[in-house]
Amino acid sequence: MTLLDELKPLLKGKDLKVILPLGSSVTEDLRELGPVAVTKARIYVEFDGEEANTGSVAFADAVFNITWKNDRILQVSSMEYSKCVKCLRGTFEGAWRYAKK
Repeated sequence: MTLLDELKPLLKGKDLKVILPLGSSVTEDLRELGPVAVTKARIYVEFDGEEANTGSVAFADAVFNITWKNDRILQVSSMEYSKCVKCLRGTFEGAWRYAKK
């Protein structure tokens, strides 16, 4: 969430939807960015023997997968595409439909 707070100024005026982690609160400044939802599922990974959160930031030509615990980013991996990642849109849209808006 700290990363999202830092990115907010750069995201204003962009075409985006935001899915927040389970139990998050939707704030007015997030609503100003665009549609916001909160996932109904706890998505996590095991990182160095500890449970950590995981999420993604997707652009037309790259996807960044972020693993974090509390306010500490543990790992960032990325995939770049030579063509638009429309194939991943279905996955995001499914998560959006499943999330609480």
